[in-house]
Order: sequence, then structure tokens, then C-alpha cells
Amino acid sequence: MIQWMTRHKILTSLAVVLLIGSCGAQIGGDTKDDDEPAGKSSVAKSTEDPTSQSPSPSSTPTEEAAVPEPTQRQVWAANYDTNRRSYVVAVAAALALRPRKVDALSGSLNACRLLDKKLTLDKRVARVQTTFALTSAPTYDQALAALGTTTTTICPEFTALHQTQTTERVKRLRVEERRRKAREQRRKKQEAQAAEEAQAAEEEAMPANVYYANCSDVESAGAAPIHAGDPGYSRDLDRDGDGVACEQ
Repeated sequence: MIQWMTRHKILTSLAVVLLIGSCGAQIGGDTKDDDEPAGKSSVAKSTEDPTSQSPSPSSTPTEEAAVPEPTQRQVWAANYDTNRRSYVVAVAAALALRPRKVDALSGSLNACRLLDKKLTLDKRVARVQTTFALTSAPTYDQALAALGTTTTTICPEFTALHQTQTTERVKRLRVEERRRKAREQRRKKQEAQAAEEAQAAEEEAMPANVYYANCSDVESAGAAPIHAGDPGYSRDLDRDGDGVACEQ
């Protein structure tokens, strides 16, 4: 009996030891998971979580850099390249020249540059000869037509400005035309008035139409003798024909 009890105690002790060991191993495993480095855990979470904010491979510093905007001159040159053939023909026709005689590229860029400076229409027209490297100066209307084509084709952002200047020129020309006509009418009126005054003076200076039937009438009028050219002289009164009538 004593031996059985002793054997039972030993078996019980061994069971307790084994139970304690198993619990310690479980606790140790949990502690290892809790003590795992934060960096490693974060990497694993990032890999497993599809919604994690990871940098896109396509977002490189070079691609994120802003593309510079083209300059005005580059835009105008691009417009010229796009419409070169039709534009050169239109400008040459406006200037009454052959297309090969027109320096359309530099001419168009300079014409747009003049618009950018907001020069008056008359000043821009005056510079067309040097702008398009022409051999002879075009008329005002020819230069204006070339500038209009340049504006609408090469630098359309200035179309409103060009139209405003053109409209103001038309109004100015109408005013000048009305003034010219008024001056012309005044001049004609003054000339007609001067002619009337001159005629009246001439008529006043001319001798009166006097007629004497005989020398008695001349003597009665106190006009004797009458010389040739005097009022009332006639050959009928000048009997001897010496140019003096009604001699006393």
C-alpha cells in the first residue's frame, strides 16, 4: 500500500511538471509574437493589405516635373508651319506679289510682334515693307490685307485688337471724308461768290448804254463832244469820222 501511494505521488508530480511545461511553452510563443519588430510587422501588413498607400512605380521625379509652356513666338511659328502653304499664297495675293517674293515666316512673326506691342494700325502698316522684306512698298490697302491675314492665321489672339483698330480707321476715314467734302463745298461756294462779285464789279465798271439821237441831245445832256469809246458815241454823230462826235 505504501509503495502504491509512493508511485502515485511520483506519477502525479510528473503530470504536474508536464502540465506546467506545456503552459510555459504556450506563453513563450505568445510573447514571441508580441515582441516581433514593428518594422517587420509593418512590412508584412503592407504586403497583405491591398489598400495600403504605397508609392506608384510610375511616379518618378522626372515625370512629375512640369512641362514648360511654349512661348508666344513658338506658338506663332507652329501656326505658320500648320498653315504655311495657304498663308503664303494669301499674303502674296494681298501684296500683289509672287509667293516666293514674300518672306512670310519672319514677316508674320514680326507682324504679330508689332500687334503684341499694341502699335497703332498706321504704324504697323508703315512697317510692312521691312516686315515682309518686300522689294517695293505696297499700298495701304494691300498692307492692311496682309496684316489681316497674318492676324487671323498666325496670331489669332490679336484678332479683336486688329478689328478694333480697323473699325476705328474706317470711322476716322468717314469723318475725314465728310470734312473733305465740307471743305470742297465751302471752296466752291467761295469761288462762286467771288465770281459773282467780280462780274458785278465788271458790269459796274462798264459804261452805261447811252443813246443820243442827234448832237442836240448830246449838247442838252452836256456830253459834247463825244469821243470814240465814250457812252453814246456813234459814227452817225461823227460826221467827219475823226473819232470825235458833236464837235462844237
